[in-house]
Amino acid sequence: MREKINWSEMRSLKLSKVLTYSLIAMLVVAFVCIPFISKWYISISTEDSLIKGDAFIPVCIMLVVCDLFGLAAANALRGLIGNIGKSEVFIEANSNYMRLISWCCIFVGCTFTLFGAWRISFFVGAFFAFFMGIVMRVLKNVFEKAVSIKNENDLTV
Repeated sequence: MREKINWSEMRSLKLSKVLTYSLIAMLVVAFVCIPFISKWYISISTEDSLIKGDAFIPVCIMLVVCDLFGLAAANALRGLIGNIGKSEVFIEANSNYMRLISWCCIFVGCTFTLFGAWRISFFVGAFFAFFMGIVMRVLKNVFEKAVSIKNENDLTV
């Protein structure tokens, strides 16, 4: 009979670190491959667009902007996980990391919305980016409240 694997906090944290570093590596590789990704996407997309003409440059620009926001968010996530690994959970720095991640998601949503004029399907990406940004904002607000309560309790003797 197989033994059930018990995931500890430490294993979960290590997995999160590995996944975050993998995400950063994928974003760096994607950045280098943007021209190829753009050309491939344009070759398979057959949808109508609001703006006629070649979409190669706009798609490249959109991918560069989104990749940079993705790298910023992933780096903030790396910092957040690092603090959690040091048992520094309810601190202001973590709220700031979550704020940065939420703004990066919202800016990616804005970028996708803007470039939706070249490819309508980008509006779907915009929806998911905005949704993730809103979720992160709510979590950040909850986190800030927890930090405030923790600081209050630390002052109480």
